[in-house]
Formats: sequence, structure tokens, C-alpha cells
Amino acid sequence: MGNLIFSTVDSGFLLQKTGKIAVILALLCMAFFIKEPITVKSYIYKAFREVSRTRVFWQTRGWHELQGERFIVRFQEPDKNTASMVLGIAEKDYRPVSEKFSYTTKKKTLIVIYPTKESLGRSFGWDADESAMGVYWAGVIRVLSPNAWLDEADPQMVKRVFETEGPIAHELTHLMVDYITGGNYTRWFTEGIAQYEEVRLTGYQVEHPEITREDELYPLEEMDREFDSLEDQNLAYYQSLQTVKYLVNRYGEDSIGQILSNLGRGMTMDQSFRRTLGVSMDQFEDNFRSWAVSNA
Repeated sequence: MGNLIFSTVDSGFLLQKTGKIAVILALLCMAFFIKEPITVKSYIYKAFREVSRTRVFWQTRGWHELQGERFIVRFQEPDKNTASMVLGIAEKDYRPVSEKFSYTTKKKTLIVIYPTKESLGRSFGWDADESAMGVYWAGVIRVLSPNAWLDEADPQMVKRVFETEGPIAHELTHLMVDYITGGNYTRWFTEGIAQYEEVRLTGYQVEHPEITREDELYPLEEMDREFDSLEDQNLAYYQSLQTVKYLVNRYGEDSIGQILSNLGRGMTMDQSFRRTLGVSMDQFEDNFRSWAVSNA
């Protein structure tokens, strides 16, 4: 069936896409959003996220809708046969992810099912050949319809495959990371955490390259700055996962939540790693690179 690619969009892309109207609304609303001592950047990002989330609700106002306890699923006529399944899997995955991060979303999360790869791409201005099966962006989870990539007639088989190889657990983790940190995270870190949770919940993991030398790895700074344009995307995703695996192996499962909590208070990645792990980002990366080769 091939490798499935999952994606998130960082806050810089979000600011670009929402435009001038969102800027004005965000600045007007800042006085109402500021309730705790974190950075102004986080306040602005939260305002953009809410504006963008509301915009997608408006854009899909005429679509079919199903509601559950934690999610609203919107879809078009071709996906009447999959919407209930998508909602059920999202509700099922929500509890273990929420418990893992000790975080509960305050509003129902919108999931939009797009019937084709082209329609999913158009929602972001992507080219039609983009191969993402799911995208988290600004409080909304967007997924490609199972009908578009699963060649199965048996509904039970469709559910089984979508549950284990679909994007829900992955994108839901991106959402949790985004809300906990207020958008204050690096790209490789959220991708690594999302894959780590995906493996834990579904057992699914993309095929990975063989790493024999440290210089085959991307610098983490480059991973954060140019993730989507890196030549070897498979390596970029795999390295993100391995970085989080090393973090858990060396410092324990709780270290993820502690780092996210510190990021939510406005710390930089380096400050959060120093506070949580007692090492700088540079020290962490040096130790990881050695570990990655020996544990490839």
C-alpha cells in the first residue's frame, strides 16, 4: 500500500495563510485572550488559530455533519459511508492521547473529510501530487477520504486498515502538542511525538532508512527550518521519531510532557531541555547522534 505521509503546518505558515484580516482580528482580541504570563507571540498565535478554525467551520457550513462527544466530522455526499467510522476512531483514540498528555480539549475538534487528494491539496494551496493522508492545522484535522486510497469492499477491512494505517492518531497528537504549547514547538519535535504516539496506539511505522554514520543525519536546526524541503523526507520523518525514542529511552516517558509544559510557559526549546533534562539542545543532539547510529 506504500508509505503514508502525515503532516502538520507550523505557526509561520499559519500566519501567512490567514492574512491581513486575521491580523486585525487577532490584535483586537489579544486583550481578551491574555490570562496567563506567557509570550505575546503565543497570544497572537492562539488568536490566529481560533480565527482559522472558525473560518473552516464557515467554509464547510453546507457539508454533511456528524457529532460525537469530542469531535465534529464534516463530509460530502461520497463519504456518507466512511464518516461514522472516522468519528468512531477519533473518539476511541482521543482518550489514550488525552491521558498521555494530561490534557483535555475545551471545544469539540473539527475533522474535515476531503473526497480526493486534489480537494485536500486545494484547501492548502498544495499541488495535486502532494501525498498527505492527513493534516493538522490550526485546531482542525483534515483527512483524505478512505475511499480515495483504500481499495477494499469489506467495511470491516476498511475500518481495520484505516484504524491502523490512517492518520487520526498521528494528527490528534499534533493537535495536543499545539494546544499544550500554544504553537511554541519545533517541527521535528511535533513530528517525532506524533509518530511515537502513532506507533504506541496503532503499531504502524513507515519504513526507515539504514543509518551507519552520524554525518548521514540532518542537523536538528535544519530539520526545524527546512523540514518540508529536505531531500530525503523518509529520513527526516524517521530521524524525528528516533529523536523522541532516544528522549524517552534516556530520560523517561514523563520528559515529553514536561518539555511541552515548559514550552507552553514560553520557554525556548533550549531552555525547556535545560530545565527538564539538565542538558542543552546541542548536548542533547550530540548524544542523540551517537545513540542513533548504534541503535539504527
